Amino acid sequence: MEASILSFAALPSRSWGNNAGRVKDIASGPAGPAGIPGWRLAAATIEKSGPFTRFEDMDRITLPVEGELLLLEVDGTEHAMERLRPLRYPGDVPAHASLPTGEVTVLNTFVDRTRFGAAVMVVELSKKNAPALGPGQFLVLLQGSAKAMLDAGSQELDPLDTVPGSEDRPQVLGRGFAAVVSFYELD
Repeated sequence: MEASILSFAALPSRSWGNNAGRVKDIASGPAGPAGIPGWRLAAATIEKSGPFTRFEDMDRITLPVEGELLLLEVDGTEHAMERLRPLRYPGDVPAHASLPTGEVTVLNTFVDRTRFGAAVMVVELSKKNAPALGPGQFLVLLQGSAKAMLDAGSQELDPLDTVPGSEDRPQVLGRGFAAVVSFYELD
């Protein structure tokens, strides 16, 4: 099956929390017995300080992609999060966001810790050495310009557009930075 680009601009958005911002779901994995996806990739704007939604039995990785600084207090410990630096933490502990320099957009990864694992790596893109994306991987353009090399030809990417991996192993060439998100089943 050929990969296709997930256009961030075309994704529907919804409010999250107590109107603390907007979220767009990019992709999600197989649902468990309770009907909750085993993994999910989403981008959210944090427009005002306040608590994060808790997700029982889930682990999270939060990666600030726009904005200057996110102060994230997780289970009593404060983390000063700068752009393009991910933080992994349990999704079922109290987490509270503060925005000392204004609105922030984050890329969020959620996994059911009993069934799936995830990794987020920020990579610098190149016009000569392209990452090849296999099944269970997604490349999200964070900044710069890039194009996805697909079997049907190349396609330009806009910020936060996502290239899903597949058996065809699509590649992305460009200049800038991207997040490569990998989901995998646990034994």
